Amino acid sequence: MRLDLWMLNVVIAFLSTINAIAWGFTIRELGDPKLTIEFVIRLVFNKYFILAMASAFIASVLSYVILKEFGVMAGRFFLSLSTVATIIASIIVLGERYDLKAWIGVSLIIIGSLILGR
Repeated sequence: MRLDLWMLNVVIAFLSTINAIAWGFTIRELGDPKLTIEFVIRLVFNKYFILAMASAFIASVLSYVILKEFGVMAGRFFLSLSTVATIIASIIVLGERYDLKAWIGVSLIIIGSLILGR
């Protein structure tokens, strides 16, 4: 596996993590979503929402390279490492708690990525 593709995946995982954290701060700042014009305006101009949208867009564009290089099946599984990074960051930054099923899923993602990455 090429080192540059691994590094690209790390960047994508980092951007996905920023996206999840930014969404968490957006929800904390704005509260529950409401279908009102006032809420939509506050959402669109919220700094965390803008960060979440920008990081998601950049991660999506970079994901194209991974999918093109590995194909959809292997590339999608490789990109699943972003989920692991997001879970770990949400524990550290947002104080989220996860049960045993989540940790089993994280373990399976890591093992599968290591197998496919060889």
